[in-house]
Amino acid sequence: MSGYEPLDLRAVADGTIELLPNADAPWGEQRFHGLPFRIDGLVRFGGPERRAVALPIARRAEWVVVAHALLQSRLFDGGAAGAEIADYRFRYADGHVETVPIRERFEIGVTARDWPGRPLPLDWGQYPFLAVPDNEQQLLPRVSGRFDQAGARLAELDDPQTREPYVLPYAYFLWAWRNPRPQVELTALEIVPRDDAPPAVVAGVTVSQLAERPLGREVARELLIDLAKPVAPAEVERFTLQVDRGTATHPFRRVLPAGDDPVTAVGGFGAPLPAEVTALYARVGASPSATVALLRDGDVVARAGWGELTAAGTLDGGGARFTLPDPRRAWVRIRVVDDTTGAPAACRLHLRSGDGVPIAPYGHHAHVNGDMGTWNLDVGGDLRLGARSYAYVDGSCEGWLPVGELHVEAAAGFEVAPLRETVTIAPGRRELVLRLRRIADLRAEGVLAGDTHVHFLSTQGALREGAGEGLAVVNLLQSQWSHLFTSTEEFTGAPLAARDGRTVAFAAQENRQNVLGHISLLGLREPIMPWCTGGAEEAELGGGLETTLSHWADECHEQGGTVVLAHFPCPYGEAPALVATGRVDAVEAIAWDPYNLGEWYRYLNAGYRLPLAGGSDKMTAEAPVGVMRTYVRLPADEAAGAVAAGGAGAGARTDAAREFERWCAGLRAGASYATSGPLLSLTVDGEPVGATLLHAGEQVEVEARMRSIVPLRTLEIVAGGEVVAMRRAETATDELVLAATVRVEQDTWIAARCGIGDGLLHHDTWQRPVGAHTSPVYVARGDAYARNDLAALAHMRALVEGCLAYIRDRAPLGAPGRLSHRHGEPDHLAYLTRPLHQALAALDDRTMQR
Repeated sequence: MSGYEPLDLRAVADGTIELLPNADAPWGEQRFHGLPFRIDGLVRFGGPERRAVALPIARRAEWVVVAHALLQSRLFDGGAAGAEIADYRFRYADGHVETVPIRERFEIGVTARDWPGRPLPLDWGQYPFLAVPDNEQQLLPRVSGRFDQAGARLAELDDPQTREPYVLPYAYFLWAWRNPRPQVELTALEIVPRDDAPPAVVAGVTVSQLAERPLGREVARELLIDLAKPVAPAEVERFTLQVDRGTATHPFRRVLPAGDDPVTAVGGFGAPLPAEVTALYARVGASPSATVALLRDGDVVARAGWGELTAAGTLDGGGARFTLPDPRRAWVRIRVVDDTTGAPAACRLHLRSGDGVPIAPYGHHAHVNGDMGTWNLDVGGDLRLGARSYAYVDGSCEGWLPVGELHVEAAAGFEVAPLRETVTIAPGRRELVLRLRRIADLRAEGVLAGDTHVHFLSTQGALREGAGEGLAVVNLLQSQWSHLFTSTEEFTGAPLAARDGRTVAFAAQENRQNVLGHISLLGLREPIMPWCTGGAEEAELGGGLETTLSHWADECHEQGGTVVLAHFPCPYGEAPALVATGRVDAVEAIAWDPYNLGEWYRYLNAGYRLPLAGGSDKMTAEAPVGVMRTYVRLPADEAAGAVAAGGAGAGARTDAAREFERWCAGLRAGASYATSGPLLSLTVDGEPVGATLLHAGEQVEVEARMRSIVPLRTLEIVAGGEVVAMRRAETATDELVLAATVRVEQDTWIAARCGIGDGLLHHDTWQRPVGAHTSPVYVARGDAYARNDLAALAHMRALVEGCLAYIRDRAPLGAPGRLSHRHGEPDHLAYLTRPLHQALAALDDRTMQR
């Protein structure tokens, strides 16, 4: 047993397991905290009989470990802590005696039991100060388990509170006594109970010939593991680390330098997962006599003695090499500041040691959900982009940093140059200051960034992450996912402003139907229900179709809200009806795809004015808020005030509410562009995005400008859906300007786009392309803008007719007359189809105008 020997107490044992309140108490040969014990009977002492007993030892020992417990306690009836229960008298062969008082809540405690009628177990949190329960913390399986253990699994331990586990059974407490005279043989341990002592038992005794503490006080440290054979990233979860006398986390992939792609090279924007993994890490705390073993699917891959590894620093364990890096650490406060003003700068922050061990500021996760999926999990405050994890901080954070080389990455949206540098942490260092340099200040120019589409965060989380991404507006959207409702408690009908007033979160809704489509209703004062309808996939299983997107849009507009077609055009059903009847204020891009852009161009060519918005549709910790975002040029405050006054609950407006209303008003006016990185501007004959240029000549002068923290190559001007001018740099650059003369033969729309097609991808969960696209400038040859495209109108009409067919012939409606619907109309089918008939009439009118 590597220096530990359990004693045989059968000759003096006079009690059985029936003495204990827990019938599942450990019995027979046991290992507690890696130490061997033989529990073949219980040695009773104390109680009414007040019997003394002597346990034979007859050997030398550095340490004696006793597994004992009280069967009763007066502590919960007002008894005093520290009451002396017995004297343990250690007798030596030379006649010497060492006496140790055994006190409740110090060397001994009461055995675990159920506490009927008590809201909490009375012994919870009242373990002895100098002893530990026989039960120890255990890792749960990494990727599987019962649903009711989900929280515990995410915490890694079998106790969701990750405290000293109150998990039955534990029956005994282990108390270790250090022998002051190890060179002399111990003959016996004599137990002499005090008067009126409660009954107690000794279950087992183990002696040690090792100088190490049997119940170690070692603080865990990093263990580097280099595999002899590479594995795919998904295979890492099959490895576990086992320590017989200590604790160990699951092993995780180390973050090592790789061939940086252009997005990774700027820093702060993640990195692709490697094709193969050989470098792992874990945190291990163990006694010198412990053995650490790396297992794959339960089979040992490599093992090493912890003491030998500690002495050598590195050992070949067979299928892997183990290395212990420098254990020195310093508790450091990190401050992130604006390089110009010195003010605190919110950002997302990634830290890792020179060995590739990720480090999180205190309160954050170094490895967000262990490389597993994060849909609706670990969403707030942390981010994982491919191979790297980030913590959102408000300008300051603190925690342990390794002495030596530290790699730092920080990003704060698209107007701040990402930081990527290596610093040295010296022993005793107390502070680290990081400086971020702003490349643009669009707020000062009256242009604000917002995300139209965010899920699962709290409003406070939205403020923290939005600030870290340089956003002024975050639209947190309630929704329904069958029988799951999210963000119910976040809805207040008003914006919430950050303390500095620079970021606003507004909880509103994304209302969804799996055939008709998804629609974002921004700036709601009252909920619009149902949030989802028509049964699965979005609404409850087996539910009926209660309403349509058009009716949702009408209710939103009645409140003065803003209607955005989410991730246009899909799901592709009712969208053309909303466009044809003027019920939609903007269409949203969540990624740059030729199909999505082509559908938007089709509607623009049909003559509809459709501003473009950008939204992240964040539902995981693997997508940043604002990875797709909307920049809006704010209108005059008076115009926004008029818009706000039309909504429910107008009243007095705070500055935050007024800024949110102005942002929405600017979006509705088309003064916007959507971006996943570049900053983009466009003028046509001097008119900005969203404007209508009347009485244009046969040609117009167009100027587009791109600035980007991720260097790009392509800047284009699009007119009527065709690229009419392009500048393509020989090498990627962070700034491009394109001026062109564009012929205007008919009323048309003109927009700018950049980076689309360059092939640069973010490392978020959807690997979205880096690029940007403006809303149009509308150019009219006469005194009004008019454009028509019969093919586009026919396409729209077919989709509207398809929606009518779906509602009439396939949608779940329920038997007529059996339900009293929210809308209150007697003819439910007529209610559902009315907006679609309105759309057909509007499309026919536009077609006739041709």
